Amino acid sequence: MPMTQDDIRAYYREQWQSANDARSQGVSNAMNYSSPIEDAVIYSIYERLISDLGIRMNNARVLDIGSGSGRWIRFILERYTPTSLTGIDFAESSVMLLKEWAASVETTSKVAFQTADITSEQLILDGHTDPFDTINVSNVLFHIPEPQKFEQSLRNIASLLADDGRVITTEYMPRTTMRTNWMAVRNRYDFENACFNAGLEIADIRASSFFSNDPMGIDGPDSTTRKRFNTVRALTQQLLDGVANDESRAFVTRLFAEIEHACIEYCSERIAQVDMPAQKLVVLRKR
Repeated sequence: MPMTQDDIRAYYREQWQSANDARSQGVSNAMNYSSPIEDAVIYSIYERLISDLGIRMNNARVLDIGSGSGRWIRFILERYTPTSLTGIDFAESSVMLLKEWAASVETTSKVAFQTADITSEQLILDGHTDPFDTINVSNVLFHIPEPQKFEQSLRNIASLLADDGRVITTEYMPRTTMRTNWMAVRNRYDFENACFNAGLEIADIRASSFFSNDPMGIDGPDSTTRKRFNTVRALTQQLLDGVANDESRAFVTRLFAEIEHACIEYCSERIAQVDMPAQKLVVLRKR
């Protein structure tokens, strides 16, 4: 049986608690959850997206939904200077981890974290009455398989967004909606229709990664084309894990990031962004 929202939450509560325990014991990379290759690929595309569309990050009220171990919190603080940056997660272990980490970070931005459930019908963020200029929702919405909770999440996001604000979310948008053990990967039309019903619309789509992320943009079972993409991903990680020193690891990371960027740019000249065999950054606005 595919995992329910409660199953997925239980898994991530354990993950963030383990990260919290590891950090308390002095593990330096306890908060690193994503692949450095994926980071190298998606971060530059994200920055380009922000620049191209004039999305507000500096001197803005920014909300990060599903902060987890703080991947996007760190990304934003390293590159931008929001007036305020709020991170929320349903897992108390995540919020505890991030509060402890934030206490040691020097920043001019007002940074705060709180436990909150984006699927709640009575979502209230403590201390926040003004809408957010930018909302980041990375690898969250497709982990909400139940339709009612997914639709409620979009309504909550719309209610938290300023009239001229933008939402940046990660989606796959394959040709057919797919249900995996972990995810409900909605096709472009199902996703677009749910956004419309919540008062949102798609403003832009950018392909963000081929091999360094799960290839859910490719239809079909894992025994065919998707298997080849997953094989490349696994072998790349195997090579990265086998590198002995930081300099070589940085070289391997850059090599595979450049391969992905080259593939994305080549395909972008010939294929619509929504049809790319890749995860996408999707920008939403109020309609």
